[in-house]
Amino acid sequence: MPPRALVFSIAALVSLVLIVNLGLRSPSASIPKAATFWKNSNPKDSFKPIQNETLGFEKIFVVNLPERTDKRDALTLAASLTGIKLDFVPAIKGEDIIDKALPVGQEDRKMSQNNIGSWRSHMNAIRAVVDQGLSSALILEDDVDWDIRLKSQLVDFAKGARWLMDNPTNAPTHSPYGEGWDVLWIGVCSDVFPTDDDRMYVIPNDQGVPDHISLKLNNIDQVKTYPEHSRLIHMAGGPICSFAYAVNYRSAQKLLFGASVKELRGIFDNALSWWCTDHSEDAQCIVGQPTYFFHHRPAGLESKISDIGAYGGDGKVRKKGETQNIRWSVRNLVNLEKLVTGQTDYEDSYPDGAAVVARDEEPLWNETVLR
Repeated sequence: MPPRALVFSIAALVSLVLIVNLGLRSPSASIPKAATFWKNSNPKDSFKPIQNETLGFEKIFVVNLPERTDKRDALTLAASLTGIKLDFVPAIKGEDIIDKALPVGQEDRKMSQNNIGSWRSHMNAIRAVVDQGLSSALILEDDVDWDIRLKSQLVDFAKGARWLMDNPTNAPTHSPYGEGWDVLWIGVCSDVFPTDDDRMYVIPNDQGVPDHISLKLNNIDQVKTYPEHSRLIHMAGGPICSFAYAVNYRSAQKLLFGASVKELRGIFDNALSWWCTDHSEDAQCIVGQPTYFFHHRPAGLESKISDIGAYGGDGKVRKKGETQNIRWSVRNLVNLEKLVTGQTDYEDSYPDGAAVVARDEEPLWNETVLR
């Protein structure tokens, strides 16, 4: 080969190598969004998107009153330290919603102003799924907490969701959680087992689940029929609390109709629960319990806990933050500091056999105190 041709050949080869390397390192080569990833997915990659910054959904929305900067600071920090990206949706106060905008069933404001605002705030997040044409979104309330091991836990949940929807584990689908579901309710206070569907996907020996004596659930007697540290994935029976739930584009459309345009039968989590269980639209809602997300009660004045319920009116102060049913709590200040400083010896909020600390019982869902 002539010297000049050899030089050109070497230069072309070097350029090709550089282009390939640059392409591999480009941000666009990171894991695609769930909306597009599955069309070209290999079966072995079925659960890979759950490890991404939106947990396998296209977006994660957080409903947050703009003035509650304390909650936004805490949630932003916790999410950043566990590899999660959040999009905040401004919450609405009930007094800012005019009577003409209320759905059928709420013309006389049967609900409190705070509950009206909560409903509208959740509907705005659900509407954003439709407005933005999202394949799916996880919607969180701004006081939630989760286990540091959340991403690996959700892989097991996804296997259960697929099983309930008759999606083979390795079948390529548009969502790592399978096809056919309307709501993935992964942040509840508790849920009774459904009476019309006895299928139960049991995740045994889930070390993110506290032992029976430490669990705080309304249906604890049902849960105790399964071995210690069992996580249960089943169809919705009547879940309460809307700490975290996922919808897809189609179910967001249906919820806009069923919980706003058509009527509103009650406070948001009840309305969502009824929609999931009354079979009027054949909704397919899947619950994981004990829950993956629960609301965190921070240290300090208890009056700061909720923007809906009337906690701490007597000036009571909580000495230490608490999140029920979450073991390696990311919002636990000890764990949060360890994450910030790079330590990994996390504190377990509910080690096996831990003594139960006597305290005044609090309602498991904040709306109760308003009734």
